[in-house]
Amino acid sequence: MNKKKLLIIGTIVILLGVVVYMNLIGGPESMEVQAEEALNRELIELVSASGRIQPQTKVNITAEVNGEIISLMVKEGDRVQTGNLLVVLDTVRLRSDVDQAKYALTEIEARLEGAKASLDQAEEEYQRQDKLYKDKLTSETAFNNAKYTYLNTRASYNATEAQARQLEARYVQQLDNLSKAKIAAPMTGVVTFVDCEVGEIAPAQTSFTQGKTLLTISNLNVFEVEVEVDETEVSKLDLGQSADIEVDAFPDTIFAGEVVEIGNTALVTGAGTQDQSTNFGVKVIFKDADVRIRPGMSATVDITTNKKEDVLSVPYSSIVMRSVNIDSLERARAREEWGESSSVVAEVQAAEEAAEEGAESTSSDTASNSESEQEELKGVFIVKDGKARFVPVETGIADQKNIEVTSNLTLGDTVITGPYRVLRTVKDGDEVEITKKRED
Repeated sequence: MNKKKLLIIGTIVILLGVVVYMNLIGGPESMEVQAEEALNRELIELVSASGRIQPQTKVNITAEVNGEIISLMVKEGDRVQTGNLLVVLDTVRLRSDVDQAKYALTEIEARLEGAKASLDQAEEEYQRQDKLYKDKLTSETAFNNAKYTYLNTRASYNATEAQARQLEARYVQQLDNLSKAKIAAPMTGVVTFVDCEVGEIAPAQTSFTQGKTLLTISNLNVFEVEVEVDETEVSKLDLGQSADIEVDAFPDTIFAGEVVEIGNTALVTGAGTQDQSTNFGVKVIFKDADVRIRPGMSATVDITTNKKEDVLSVPYSSIVMRSVNIDSLERARAREEWGESSSVVAEVQAAEEAAEEGAESTSSDTASNSESEQEELKGVFIVKDGKARFVPVETGIADQKNIEVTSNLTLGDTVITGPYRVLRTVKDGDEVEITKKRED
């Protein structure tokens, strides 16, 4: 027997002696834990988010032409119908533009008539010279002069006609601009926002500028809540899912809602910082109208993403993660069944692992394989015969308090639920004492 094996055996003997002595003078002290039975429950999985209420349909009114506001026909809160006059802009400049465009069009139309007469004359002369030339009654020079005069006159007429069309289009545009000086309601609804006064200049919205929102018309018959949902939860959502809406202004009322829109583009805030977050916009509609609801109110939605009845579940707080060697755990439990104490098992197991480590120190590949036997497992600690037993589990849906367990747990098993500091440090085989057992 070599010195290394003698050293290992000596270490084991010393450890056994220490453990036996500790047991003789009083044994290990039990941990105080809180526990709860695994029960069948109804679980409703929710995705919660907060946002603001807005009308499902609203239109921001902007001016399409620059002009001074000379009349404002509505105020905030007024109900309007489609076509009702809202704002009137000064039309002096616009009428002047229309008149100028009309004069230019009239002039070009007169010139076009003259060009048409010249074209008809040149065409007749060309046809006459063509006939004479074919009958050899005129010279080639006279024929060519008539031909080129006709072609030149026709080109001039076409250019004048094109110019006339251009000026006609400009005239039509100026008439359209003049009509836009009167801004009418594009939909039936309520004026929910006004940000203009008589006398101020309304800037036009163009392809290059946003323009100013003069007022907003909203359909207050249908409201929705626009919220942002974290990227880790948006995959649980689907159109048509039901939701409970809590409005801060009415804390005692729950409004029924439904998911009607899920964004496809991520909304990133705090990019490049520790507070960076990625969310997706989601809209939840109110199923029923309520006259108390106002745009801009704060609200929270609880969207039901899954629901199961009578499923085995445990408190969410009881789920832990442990790096476990399953084979070693089973061997330790087997030794306990042979009558050895949990502390003895733990020390013997540690000594055996040290011996195995020393025996295999010459092979780095073998050591790597040994380390790989450790698995990061999700599980719970149950109380059995006064001791904590780690049980790997698989989980399903969860509500705000409990989580579904789909494997390795039995109805009525007593599961350790706290305190948190105990769940962080408790090990398989530790002696525990239940100090507070909560019942549903």
